[in-house]
Amino acid sequence: MNQATIAKYSDMKQIASNVARTVADLNDRYRSLQPYLEQIDQIEDSVTKLEQAAYKLDAYSKRLEAKLKNLEKR
Repeated sequence: MNQATIAKYSDMKQIASNVARTVADLNDRYRSLQPYLEQIDQIEDSVTKLEQAAYKLDAYSKRLEAKLKNLEKR
């Protein structure tokens, strides 16, 4: 029974060691990708601001067009 317990804990130790190694590898990969992820966030912010500006420009051009049509009717 002791041998079975020793074998079981040895297997669990090996699994834990593999998991720890994999987590460390994933953390290294994440750290290497971090600058690119930050660039993606910055681009997303820029696109959001550009989209907002486009909506404002569209609304302004519609108001301007309405004013022009109003002036042409006179």
